[in-house]
Amino acid sequence: MGAPLLLVQIPPKDDQQPEVTSAIIETEVIAIAVYGKDNDVPPSVSTQRVFDSEKPFRFPTDISKGATKTRIVYRYTLAQWHELLETTNLPNTAESIKQIMIPMLLYLRQLYSDIFDDIKYDHDFGADRYAEVVPME
Repeated sequence: MGAPLLLVQIPPKDDQQPEVTSAIIETEVIAIAVYGKDNDVPPSVSTQRVFDSEKPFRFPTDISKGATKTRIVYRYTLAQWHELLETTNLPNTAESIKQIMIPMLLYLRQLYSDIFDDIKYDHDFGADRYAEVVPME
């Protein structure tokens, strides 16, 4: 199975607010994992679960299967991403989920280190298996 492509859309950051505020925490980030025609989407990725947080949310948000590719959409606030990434980057997490969530965590750390630096991830999971992150504007 080849690694999926991970398209990530983050609204422009307000350079006026270097600190983490409630407005930043509520920033919505969209990630779309794209699996090619020859790559079956693993059941661990294509199964929806509900996170029962302050505002319950589904993981993943949406799944659409087409003739040539399958798209799985993850659409969450930074606070929800934090909760999600804490639980999906543990060593016992399915490899197909770590393949998407570890590179997403590392990408979000670059942009929002104050929010995501405390999350641990499975360092033994090889970077050669990570999805390729492609920022979208």
